[in-house]
Amino acid sequence: MPADSTSLLRRARTPLLIAVLLTVAAFGAAGYVFRDRLRAVSLISGRFAASQNHAAGHTPSASEPPIVASEGAPHGAESRAPVELDTRRQQLIGVRTAVVERTTLAQTVRTVGAVRYDETRLADVNLKIEGWIRELYVDFTGQSVAKGQPLFTLYSPDLLTTQNEYLLALKTRDQLRQSLVADARESAERLVDSARRRLELWDLPPEELRALDETRQPRTTVVFRSPVSGYVIEKAAVQGMHVMPGQTLYKVADLSVVWVEADVYEAELPLVRVGGRATVTLNTYPGERFTGRVIYIYPYVDEKTRTNKVRYEFVNRGGRLKPGMFANVEIVASGGSAVVVPTNAVLDSGKEQLVFVAKGDGYFEPRRVTIGRRLADRIQILEGLKDGEQVATGATFFLDSESQLRASLQAYEAPASSGGSPAAAGLDIVFRTLPDPPKTGENQLEATVKDPSGRPIEHAEVTVQFLMPAMPTMNMPAMRSEAKLVSAGGGVYRGSGQVMTAGRWETTVTVTRGGQRLGTKHFVVTAK
Repeated sequence: MPADSTSLLRRARTPLLIAVLLTVAAFGAAGYVFRDRLRAVSLISGRFAASQNHAAGHTPSASEPPIVASEGAPHGAESRAPVELDTRRQQLIGVRTAVVERTTLAQTVRTVGAVRYDETRLADVNLKIEGWIRELYVDFTGQSVAKGQPLFTLYSPDLLTTQNEYLLALKTRDQLRQSLVADARESAERLVDSARRRLELWDLPPEELRALDETRQPRTTVVFRSPVSGYVIEKAAVQGMHVMPGQTLYKVADLSVVWVEADVYEAELPLVRVGGRATVTLNTYPGERFTGRVIYIYPYVDEKTRTNKVRYEFVNRGGRLKPGMFANVEIVASGGSAVVVPTNAVLDSGKEQLVFVAKGDGYFEPRRVTIGRRLADRIQILEGLKDGEQVATGATFFLDSESQLRASLQAYEAPASSGGSPAAAGLDIVFRTLPDPPKTGENQLEATVKDPSGRPIEHAEVTVQFLMPAMPTMNMPAMRSEAKLVSAGGGVYRGSGQVMTAGRWETTVTVTRGGQRLGTKHFVVTAK
């Protein structure tokens, strides 16, 4: 191969070799960075596995550390622990807070309905005698009629016969007025009254009776008039039609007042009361609002829709509200004073409702509450909160996940041995770091340990454990480091320890002697 070609080949391979070496170095650095985090995740997984074996009756071997629930630790899948987050982590997950308020409940019930006829203003026009319609004056559906307006004329043989009987009775009465026989005069009066009463019961108009009295001539056809004012909504009458008693000829509706019937969900029924005000809007009249009132609540619920019909009454000026129109109904109901929180502050699992109360300095306490009505973007709280407290309203699901995880971790912390020192509960442990607050990386640690009487504890083993719990919602595993302190005399123990990253660390100082734990104390350290 020529020398120039060999030189070119070597120069081409050099950059490729450098790129490969840089890639290997990068993966090695990444593995070094995440080594401690993966170790912490493995430790937590091991604790969970051990706890499951323990629950199943498995006896750990000498190489397996025993898992024992600590005193006061929460139990069950629903157990939660308080959450402590520094400002940086709150900002990362979007935690916000809101003040619990006491306010006057003013809930708006919105539903849809339809305009209906006022059933108390409907009239059925029919006859009480048989006959035939001769002339028809109101001859189409929808026609407006006034009270007393002629509807049709009727020819009825029975009516004509009764008119003749009435006229004969009048003539007989007139002839017997000069009679000296009182019984004859009284019988003539009774005949007149009987014939007249029969015509009145057949709804013969009063003007027709007056015409009979004046003209003493029977009328072949009789005019029947409308009993009410309104609009013809049904018409069966046709000219020349043979009609029978009780047969409906017209239905007339007075539209000066109409109903709106709407379906209200059963959960909202307590907000609806007879006499309450209601507002209606219709697509036909955009921007206009019609005001009415509740006049009736149906006594049953529709099983299929779980709604209850409610009837509203509206004055219909100008007949603008037409039966059959769809309407949007609003009822503003006042329910008195109540404690409320934003809707997104409540975690509702169905069996229980939970909020996270902000205690300050990043401390959030889980608390069960009893909820009442849901008011758009707010929820009524019946029990569990007082006005003036603060609750978390943002990232509450993240807080809940963190709370349950911390409760689980606390459940697997080993308690003091049953054979420990009786004075363990009163052990005084003071812990500090140099610098204070600690920095990321190596720090000097110091713990002072005294018994309840104030005497220093000598010849003990003191360990310091730093724990930052996992945050699954942010894809962050738990981080943990541990340091052993040596005695410096006078109950003081010193050493160095690693703080892997800035943030809030849960710090546990454990004092043991001869394999027995004398005491444990928890601290919170915020690294810069």
